[in-house]
Amino acid sequence: MEQIVRPPTLKGSERAATILTAAKDILVARGFSELSYRNIARGAGIAVGNVNYYYPSKDDLLVDLAHFIFDRWDDRFRKRVPARLTDSRDIFIFSIEFMIRENKRERTVNLLMEMWAMANHSASVSKMLGAFYAKMRAWIASMIERARPDLPRESVDLRAALITAQVEGLMILIGPRRVRCETLVGLEKAAVVQIERLAFAD
Repeated sequence: MEQIVRPPTLKGSERAATILTAAKDILVARGFSELSYRNIARGAGIAVGNVNYYYPSKDDLLVDLAHFIFDRWDDRFRKRVPARLTDSRDIFIFSIEFMIRENKRERTVNLLMEMWAMANHSASVSKMLGAFYAKMRAWIASMIERARPDLPRESVDLRAALITAQVEGLMILIGPRRVRCETLVGLEKAAVVQIERLAFAD
């Protein structure tokens, strides 16, 4: 798994993880407007100079934060995969269902919606969003490859991108505090079926 913190010492990794955890908590609860080095330092219980030492630029902080958020999400996924699932295709289907459920959690939706909104106004946040979805596309592509190693890499990458867009796009219809509509009953199951077809079609 990609190393996301600097410097590569145990103490340094722990300190960087503390910084990123504090940054994530601020972002989810209060938004980008409150994501200052001073607030991060206060949340992490360290001096502002320590935050600057590990992250001299806001771009570095936000890109590592995107990786950190995705990796924490991936950890949750790995802990929840049932032991009975050994087939690559079954694990893929479970992963899609898991992603859809995650995108109905209020914390997840708040975080992603905040990133989407701010990416239109901030080059740094745009880089963060790009880093987050690059990780997601690579994650989906790796599962497709395990189930269909015969597919060309270019096809796998495009399928992963389309699936990412489909899963994330569902949030506007099924996320928390959304108006429920009778015509959308069964949408999640239908999405899983269509995504499976897209992933494994010849």
